[in-house]
Amino acid sequence: MKIGWAFLTCLLIAMLIMCSAPVPQEPGVTLPPQTEMRDNSADDARTILARYAEAWRGKEEMPSLKDPISVAFWISGEGGGKFTVVLAPDGPAEIVDGIAEDHAGGFRTSIETLRRLDRNEINAMTAMGRANWSDPADMDPVIPGGRLTPELQSLFLPLTFHFWNREWPEIVPFGEGTTRFVHGGNAAIFFYDQGLRTAWYQIREGMHINADPSDQTNPFPSLFIMTRGSCMARLDGREQRLSEGVAVHVPAGMSHEFWAGPGDYGEVIMICWGEGA
Repeated sequence: MKIGWAFLTCLLIAMLIMCSAPVPQEPGVTLPPQTEMRDNSADDARTILARYAEAWRGKEEMPSLKDPISVAFWISGEGGGKFTVVLAPDGPAEIVDGIAEDHAGGFRTSIETLRRLDRNEINAMTAMGRANWSDPADMDPVIPGGRLTPELQSLFLPLTFHFWNREWPEIVPFGEGTTRFVHGGNAAIFFYDQGLRTAWYQIREGMHINADPSDQTNPFPSLFIMTRGSCMARLDGREQRLSEGVAVHVPAGMSHEFWAGPGDYGEVIMICWGEGA
Protein backbone atom coordinates (compact mmCIF):
# COMPACT_ATOMS: atom_id res chain seq x y z
CA MET A 1 0.00 0.00 0.00
CA LYS A 2 1.91 3.01 -1.10
CA ILE A 3 0.54 5.88 0.87
CA GLY A 4 2.12 8.88 -0.73
CA TRP A 5 -0.90 10.90 0.32
CA ALA A 6 -1.26 14.27 -1.07
CA PHE A 7 -2.16 16.35 1.88
CA LEU A 8 1.37 15.32 2.73
CA THR A 9 2.32 16.31 -0.80
CA CYS A 10 0.74 19.60 0.09
CA LEU A 11 2.21 19.70 3.55
CA LEU A 12 5.58 18.37 2.59
CA ILE A 13 5.31 20.14 -0.69
CA ALA A 14 2.05 21.53 0.10
CA MET A 15 1.82 18.50 2.92
CA LEU A 16 3.45 15.25 1.45
CA ILE A 17 0.86 12.97 -0.20
CA MET A 18 -2.44 10.67 0.28
CA CYS A 19 -7.80 9.75 -3.89
CA SER A 20 -10.48 10.82 -5.62
CA ALA A 21 -14.00 11.48 -4.57
CA PRO A 22 -15.49 9.74 -1.54
CA VAL A 23 -16.91 6.27 -2.12
CA PRO A 24 -20.55 5.97 -0.98
CA GLN A 25 -20.76 3.87 2.15
CA GLU A 26 -23.36 1.21 2.74
CA PRO A 27 -26.64 2.55 4.15
CA GLY A 28 -27.55 1.93 7.75
CA VAL A 29 -24.02 1.50 9.03
CA THR A 30 -23.27 1.79 12.72
CA LEU A 31 -20.59 4.34 13.54
CA PRO A 32 -18.12 3.90 16.41
CA PRO A 33 -19.54 4.52 19.93
CA GLN A 34 -17.52 7.75 20.30
CA THR A 35 -19.10 9.30 17.21
CA GLU A 36 -21.20 12.32 18.07
CA MET A 37 -24.63 11.96 16.48
CA ARG A 38 -25.87 15.50 17.10
CA ASP A 39 -28.14 17.01 14.46
CA ASN A 40 -26.00 19.87 13.23
CA SER A 41 -27.70 20.27 9.85
CA ALA A 42 -28.73 23.84 10.72
CA ASP A 43 -25.42 24.87 12.33
CA ASP A 44 -23.36 27.40 10.42
CA ALA A 45 -19.58 27.37 10.08
CA ARG A 46 -18.97 29.91 12.82
CA THR A 47 -20.99 27.88 15.33
CA ILE A 48 -19.09 24.70 14.52
CA LEU A 49 -15.65 26.33 14.51
CA ALA A 50 -16.48 27.92 17.85
CA ARG A 51 -16.91 24.44 19.33
CA TYR A 52 -13.42 23.51 18.17
CA ALA A 53 -12.01 26.79 19.45
CA GLU A 54 -13.59 26.25 22.85
CA ALA A 55 -12.12 22.73 23.09
CA TRP A 56 -8.57 23.85 22.19
CA ARG A 57 -6.13 22.88 24.96
CA GLY A 58 -3.02 24.72 23.80
CA LYS A 59 0.32 23.30 24.92
CA GLU A 60 -1.43 20.32 26.51
CA GLU A 61 -2.00 19.16 22.94
CA MET A 62 0.94 20.85 21.21
CA PRO A 63 3.87 21.35 23.62
CA SER A 64 5.86 22.97 20.81
CA LEU A 65 3.41 25.87 20.56
CA LYS A 66 5.17 28.84 22.22
CA ASP A 67 3.26 31.82 20.80
CA PRO A 68 -0.28 32.45 19.56
CA ILE A 69 -0.85 31.59 15.90
CA SER A 70 -3.67 32.49 13.53
CA VAL A 71 -5.27 29.74 11.44
CA ALA A 72 -7.55 30.68 8.53
CA PHE A 73 -10.71 28.89 7.38
CA TRP A 74 -12.51 29.22 4.05
CA ILE A 75 -15.88 27.44 4.27
CA SER A 76 -18.01 27.28 1.10
CA GLY A 77 -21.75 26.79 0.85
CA GLU A 78 -24.76 28.24 2.62
CA GLY A 79 -23.81 28.88 6.24
CA GLY A 80 -20.12 29.10 5.38
CA GLY A 81 -17.80 32.10 5.38
CA LYS A 82 -14.23 33.17 6.12
CA PHE A 83 -12.85 33.01 9.65
CA THR A 84 -9.63 33.12 11.63
CA VAL A 85 -9.04 31.14 14.81
CA VAL A 86 -6.26 32.41 17.06
CA LEU A 87 -4.71 29.48 18.92
CA ALA A 88 -3.12 30.44 22.22
CA PRO A 89 -0.53 28.26 24.00
CA ASP A 90 -2.63 28.38 27.17
CA GLY A 91 -5.97 27.80 25.34
CA PRO A 92 -8.83 28.14 24.60
CA ALA A 93 -8.82 29.69 21.14
CA GLU A 94 -10.57 32.81 19.84
CA ILE A 95 -12.57 32.91 16.62
CA VAL A 96 -12.93 36.12 14.60
CA ASP A 97 -14.63 36.91 11.30
CA GLY A 98 -12.48 37.31 8.18
CA ILE A 99 -8.99 36.12 7.23
CA ALA A 100 -6.06 37.53 9.20
CA GLU A 101 -3.23 38.81 7.01
CA ASP A 102 -0.65 37.14 9.24
CA HIS A 103 -2.27 33.71 9.25
CA ALA A 104 0.11 30.75 9.46
CA GLY A 105 -1.92 28.59 7.11
CA GLY A 106 -5.40 27.21 7.10
CA PHE A 107 -8.06 24.95 5.66
CA ARG A 108 -10.49 25.20 2.75
CA THR A 109 -13.58 22.99 2.80
CA SER A 110 -17.37 22.97 2.43
CA ILE A 111 -20.04 23.39 5.07
CA GLU A 112 -21.11 19.79 4.39
CA THR A 113 -17.64 18.43 5.19
CA LEU A 114 -17.36 20.70 8.22
CA ARG A 115 -20.60 19.24 9.58
CA ARG A 116 -19.27 15.70 9.00
CA LEU A 117 -16.12 16.60 10.92
CA ASP A 118 -18.26 18.04 13.70
CA ARG A 119 -20.20 14.76 13.93
CA ASN A 120 -16.95 12.72 13.96
CA GLU A 121 -18.01 10.88 10.82
CA ILE A 122 -14.60 11.60 9.31
CA ASN A 123 -11.37 13.11 10.62
CA ALA A 124 -9.56 16.04 9.00
CA MET A 125 -6.54 14.07 7.80
CA THR A 126 -8.81 11.56 6.08
CA ALA A 127 -10.83 14.42 4.56
CA MET A 128 -7.62 15.77 2.97
CA GLY A 129 -6.49 12.39 1.63
CA ARG A 130 -5.75 11.81 -2.05
CA ALA A 131 -3.26 9.86 -4.15
CA ASN A 132 -2.13 12.81 -6.25
CA TRP A 133 -2.35 16.52 -5.62
CA SER A 134 -4.52 16.94 -8.75
CA ASP A 135 -7.18 14.61 -7.27
CA PRO A 136 -10.17 16.20 -5.53
CA ALA A 137 -10.46 15.99 -1.74
CA ASP A 138 -13.04 17.03 0.83
CA MET A 139 -10.62 19.45 2.51
CA ASP A 140 -7.51 21.29 1.32
CA PRO A 141 -4.69 22.71 3.42
CA VAL A 142 -3.75 26.30 2.59
CA ILE A 143 -0.12 27.37 2.93
CA PRO A 144 0.83 31.08 2.73
CA GLY A 145 2.62 31.71 -0.55
CA GLY A 146 2.29 28.01 -1.42
CA ARG A 147 5.67 27.31 0.19
CA LEU A 148 6.04 24.98 3.16
CA THR A 149 8.94 26.03 5.36
CA PRO A 150 10.41 23.58 7.90
CA GLU A 151 8.75 25.62 10.64
CA LEU A 152 5.33 25.35 9.02
CA GLN A 153 5.87 21.65 8.31
CA SER A 154 6.55 20.91 11.97
CA LEU A 155 3.50 22.98 12.90
CA PHE A 156 0.88 21.98 10.36
CA LEU A 157 0.83 18.19 10.68
CA PRO A 158 0.26 18.14 14.46
CA LEU A 159 -2.07 21.12 14.16
CA THR A 160 -4.23 19.25 11.64
CA PHE A 161 -4.56 16.34 14.04
CA HIS A 162 -4.98 18.23 17.31
CA PHE A 163 -7.22 21.14 16.34
CA TRP A 164 -9.78 18.91 14.63
CA ASN A 165 -10.17 16.61 17.64
CA ARG A 166 -12.24 17.74 20.63
CA GLU A 167 -11.79 14.53 22.68
CA TRP A 168 -9.22 14.26 25.46
CA PRO A 169 -7.38 11.99 25.28
CA GLU A 170 -7.92 12.21 21.55
CA ILE A 171 -10.05 9.58 19.84
CA VAL A 172 -9.97 8.86 16.09
CA PRO A 173 -13.00 7.11 14.59
CA PHE A 174 -12.35 4.50 11.90
CA GLY A 175 -14.30 1.74 10.22
CA GLU A 176 -17.33 1.61 7.98
CA GLY A 177 -18.66 5.06 7.16
CA THR A 178 -15.53 7.00 8.20
CA THR A 179 -13.32 6.53 5.12
CA ARG A 180 -12.37 8.00 1.76
CA PHE A 181 -11.34 6.05 -1.34
CA VAL A 182 -7.53 6.33 -1.47
CA HIS A 183 -5.07 4.40 -3.66
CA GLY A 184 -7.77 1.84 -4.52
CA GLY A 185 -9.20 1.10 -1.06
CA ASN A 186 -11.25 2.70 1.71
CA ALA A 187 -8.89 4.52 4.08
CA ALA A 188 -9.14 6.27 7.44
CA ILE A 189 -6.03 8.02 8.70
CA PHE A 190 -5.04 7.60 12.35
CA PHE A 191 -2.11 9.99 12.72
CA TYR A 192 0.57 11.59 10.55
CA ASP A 193 3.69 13.38 11.71
CA GLN A 194 7.16 13.92 10.30
CA GLY A 195 8.57 10.45 9.70
CA LEU A 196 5.35 8.62 10.62
CA ARG A 197 2.16 7.65 8.78
CA THR A 198 -0.57 5.43 10.23
CA ALA A 199 -3.93 4.45 8.76
CA TRP A 200 -6.65 1.80 8.55
CA TYR A 201 -7.61 0.29 5.18
CA GLN A 202 -10.66 -1.66 4.11
CA ILE A 203 -10.28 -3.80 0.97
CA ARG A 204 -13.61 -4.89 -0.46
CA GLU A 205 -14.11 -7.39 -3.27
CA GLY A 206 -12.88 -5.85 -6.51
CA MET A 207 -10.68 -3.21 -4.84
CA HIS A 208 -7.01 -3.09 -5.84
CA ILE A 209 -4.58 -0.99 -3.81
CA ASN A 210 -1.52 0.25 -5.74
CA ALA A 211 -2.76 -1.05 -9.08
CA ASP A 212 -0.78 1.77 -10.67
CA PRO A 213 2.89 0.69 -10.91
CA SER A 214 3.99 4.22 -10.02
CA ASP A 215 2.36 3.76 -6.59
CA GLN A 216 3.97 0.43 -5.73
CA THR A 217 7.17 1.51 -3.98
CA ASN A 218 8.03 3.84 -1.12
CA PRO A 219 11.41 5.27 -0.07
CA PHE A 220 10.66 4.25 3.53
CA PRO A 221 9.68 0.97 5.25
CA SER A 222 6.09 -0.03 5.96
CA LEU A 223 4.26 -2.53 8.15
CA PHE A 224 0.89 -3.93 7.10
CA ILE A 225 -1.10 -5.71 9.81
CA MET A 226 -4.03 -7.90 8.68
CA THR A 227 -6.64 -7.52 11.42
CA ARG A 228 -9.62 -9.09 9.65
CA GLY A 229 -10.36 -11.27 6.63
CA SER A 230 -7.88 -11.93 3.85
CA CYS A 231 -6.68 -10.54 0.55
CA MET A 232 -4.15 -11.20 -2.16
CA ALA A 233 -0.79 -9.43 -2.28
CA ARG A 234 2.10 -9.14 -4.69
CA LEU A 235 5.27 -8.38 -2.73
CA ASP A 236 8.54 -7.93 -4.58
CA GLY A 237 6.90 -9.62 -7.57
CA ARG A 238 5.74 -12.70 -5.62
CA GLU A 239 2.00 -13.33 -5.32
CA GLN A 240 0.63 -14.65 -2.03
CA ARG A 241 -2.45 -14.62 0.19
CA LEU A 242 -2.44 -12.65 3.46
CA SER A 243 -4.87 -13.62 6.20
CA GLU A 244 -6.01 -12.25 9.53
CA GLY A 245 -3.35 -12.46 12.23
CA VAL A 246 -0.25 -11.72 10.17
CA ALA A 247 1.90 -8.62 9.80
CA VAL A 248 4.05 -7.98 6.74
CA HIS A 249 7.16 -5.80 6.82
CA VAL A 250 7.85 -4.15 3.45
CA PRO A 251 11.36 -2.65 3.24
CA ALA A 252 11.98 0.67 1.54
CA GLY A 253 11.97 0.25 -2.24
CA MET A 254 10.11 -3.09 -2.31
CA SER A 255 7.13 -3.20 -4.67
CA HIS A 256 3.81 -4.02 -3.04
CA GLU A 257 0.14 -4.17 -4.03
CA PHE A 258 -2.99 -5.67 -2.47
CA TRP A 259 -6.36 -6.68 -3.89
CA ALA A 260 -9.59 -8.50 -2.97
CA GLY A 261 -10.71 -11.19 -5.38
CA PRO A 262 -14.11 -12.91 -5.54
CA GLY A 263 -15.38 -13.47 -2.02
CA ASP A 264 -12.43 -11.67 -0.39
CA TYR A 265 -12.62 -8.96 2.25
CA GLY A 266 -9.75 -7.56 4.30
CA GLU A 267 -8.96 -4.92 6.91
CA VAL A 268 -5.39 -3.69 7.34
CA ILE A 269 -3.55 -1.31 9.64
CA MET A 270 -0.68 0.48 7.92
CA ILE A 271 2.35 1.97 9.68
CA CYS A 272 5.09 3.78 7.71
CA TRP A 273 8.14 5.41 9.27
CA GLY A 274 11.54 6.87 8.59
CA GLU A 275 12.91 9.60 6.39
CA GLY A 276 10.42 10.64 3.75
CA ALA A 277 7.39 9.17 5.52
